[in-house]
Amino acid sequence: MVIIRSFFITGTDTDVGKTVVTSLLTRFLIDMGVNAFPYKPVQSGATTNGARMIPSDAQMYQLVRPEFDVTDFNTYLLEKPCSPHLAADLANITLDRTVITKQVHQLEEAHDAVLIEGAGGLYVPLTNDGYCYIDFMEELNVPTILVSALRVGTINHTVLSIEAMKARNLPIAGIIFNQLQIGNPVIEQSNVETIRKLTDTPILGFVPYSPDIHTVLADDKLRRHLYKDWDKRRFKELIHSD
Repeated sequence: MVIIRSFFITGTDTDVGKTVVTSLLTRFLIDMGVNAFPYKPVQSGATTNGARMIPSDAQMYQLVRPEFDVTDFNTYLLEKPCSPHLAADLANITLDRTVITKQVHQLEEAHDAVLIEGAGGLYVPLTNDGYCYIDFMEELNVPTILVSALRVGTINHTVLSIEAMKARNLPIAGIIFNQLQIGNPVIEQSNVETIRKLTDTPILGFVPYSPDIHTVLADDKLRRHLYKDWDKRRFKELIHSD
């Protein structure tokens, strides 16, 4: 029996691969028998198709949960590709935190696990009153998965993010490293080991570089190859913990 559990997926920065990891994690958990659902409360940078707004990140979600409509994965869709608080202001929309929290709880009732993806990093403002994603994470109090890019600067960005979460006593599930491009394996491994030592945080897995991630996500065999070495034991502990 699966105990319902949500995870918050945040990143050390924007464009580190949170949506890719959230999508992969959805199928990874489904393969473990967990009915997982990806959810991004606020999607900025949505494109328009006639009268309909299309969320780009949710299109990736739909590759792993094709039975849902692309508009099922967000509460707010905003056109401008910027921080949610600014995109909402430019659209004359008020982002209501209580509406988002209610949506999370409704999704938890319908699924075993809800994978809540943030925008950018921890201190990206969600609303224009200074309420940031880290405040929302503190309110939800669910295990957080930090996505970190395997690139120059990742040690500083990752350690700062972990320290910020520890300062708020947030539950940290672990780190998933995303390879954005082919790099030097010696440097990459050194970065990972340094981060492990400095943060004492579990490494949940790695996402190897893929030049066509959309094709990979849509293919069961190719997709499973990306998460075949993830830490299943650690995830089982997280899913079944009270």
